[in-house]
Amino acid sequence: MDVQVVSVESKPVSVQSSSALDSGESIEAKKKEGPNRCATCRKRVGLTGFNCRCGNLFCASHRYSDKHECPFDYRTAARDAIAKANPVVKAEKLDKI
Repeated sequence: MDVQVVSVESKPVSVQSSSALDSGESIEAKKKEGPNRCATCRKRVGLTGFNCRCGNLFCASHRYSDKHECPFDYRTAARDAIAKANPVVKAEKLDKI
């Protein structure tokens, strides 16, 4: 039974701690945003706020698009949705006998 001994060289490996990066990110994440407010009247809405398609948060009286002068184009969005849901179907022409 022959046993061969092989020497293994050890190389130092430096490991950088990511805690320095995490502390910078956690400070930014811990910044308190403040209470949720209506984008039109600045009233506090809390959990009862309504998100609009334009991306803003509104109270109950300003939740409709005509009440807060919404820049979102509902007509174009509806046309695109209908066009996507109903593709044009075109059959192949029949050969005449």
